[in-house]
Amino acid sequence: EDGKWLQGCDHTTILLNRKIKNKIIEQTTSDLKNNEIYFDSIVCCGVSGLLVAPLVADNLKKNLVIIRKKNDKRYSPFQYEGVVPQNYVIVDDLICSGKTVKHIINTISEDCPNAKCFGVYCFLKDKCAYRLDPMLCKREIGIEYL
Repeated sequence: EDGKWLQGCDHTTILLNRKIKNKIIEQTTSDLKNNEIYFDSIVCCGVSGLLVAPLVADNLKKNLVIIRKKNDKRYSPFQYEGVVPQNYVIVDDLICSGKTVKHIINTISEDCPNAKCFGVYCFLKDKCAYRLDPMLCKREIGIEYL
């Protein structure tokens, strides 16, 4: 409430403020709802994705797929969990190098080769590498920047 932070990465810590997080969830839900694509699942990876994607998936009545980052320590033996997607959208905080997005796509395609990724939605757009030229996302990663 007073703007003071404990500690953490800027892009993750901002999501721990419930007012900011709720605005992001509302905006993400609205943007994806108004998009003209059909998708049955939302896929996320990492802490920041897990703070937003499950609530957006619930709001849109979509399935959720969680992909774990490589080499994450975990209790579950699975690299990913969720309902098999047919058409999915990745919801993430931002894209820097594209490694996380590529990891998500590659992980899903291993067991679900017919699943189609329609694009990636970044909810911290001002921090995303593709914010100024969304077409670069298609060229460099192979999917739409939503």
